Amino acid sequence: MTLTCRRGRATMFILAVAAVCSSMPSTALAESAGQSSLATAARQQKFAFILFYRTNNAATQTMHKVLNAELGRHDNAAFVPIDITDPQEQAVVEQYDASRTPLPAVMAVAPNGAITGVFAQKLLPANIEMAIVTPGQTQCMRALQDKQLVLLCIQPTGDSQVPVGVQQFRADRLNANRTQLVSIQAGDPAEAKFLQQLKVRSDTQTAVTAFMAPPGVLLGTFNDKVTSTVLMTRLAAAGQCCSDPNCKHGRAATAAKPTTRR
Repeated sequence: MTLTCRRGRATMFILAVAAVCSSMPSTALAESAGQSSLATAARQQKFAFILFYRTNNAATQTMHKVLNAELGRHDNAAFVPIDITDPQEQAVVEQYDASRTPLPAVMAVAPNGAITGVFAQKLLPANIEMAIVTPGQTQCMRALQDKQLVLLCIQPTGDSQVPVGVQQFRADRLNANRTQLVSIQAGDPAEAKFLQQLKVRSDTQTAVTAFMAPPGVLLGTFNDKVTSTVLMTRLAAAGQCCSDPNCKHGRAATAAKPTTRR
């Protein structure tokens, strides 16, 4: 999955992530070594870097060396090797659909289960840095991977109110069950990398809302005066409003499209 920004014809890539669902429950009678390691990593609030491999060939050994060298620099990361031919690890292999990925491959999983990166056959130190994302970003990515819309409210202070238009959008019957609201503080150092990707200043004086849709499209960023109608129209323009062909927001989005002169 690629998180992009659509503004007119411009497209900004801000993070590559896996289009994989990580919510499948395990049906194994007893935890495998891999399942135990993943559970421990999540409990300790660590990113799990899973190395899926079939044979211990040169490519596998190279990826292993990169992981050993780089993960030691991060106290919030853990290494989890998984041999996909091991019968005891089939629940993990199926959960992450690893048998369909070119092997060896490394999959990064955040403590909340969001998949923050998949790197097949080759792994660079920069890949590990990219996959360790901010707390707010893990919330957004998990919601997107669960096929939810995301309204990320970036607040200048802890007591700031969620913009009225955002509240109204989320309260709409069309959106109530498919929209996740995430709030972060603009001045939080832990979110600096995420704000840079979103091009939002850390010293913003008013709330900023980033609107995202599955699989990882940034529909736009809006100030604190944004209305529910603007959000619905932007969603309709992206083709993800609702299934009603007579939706007023869909008509509004169509009418707003520029005509092409021949």
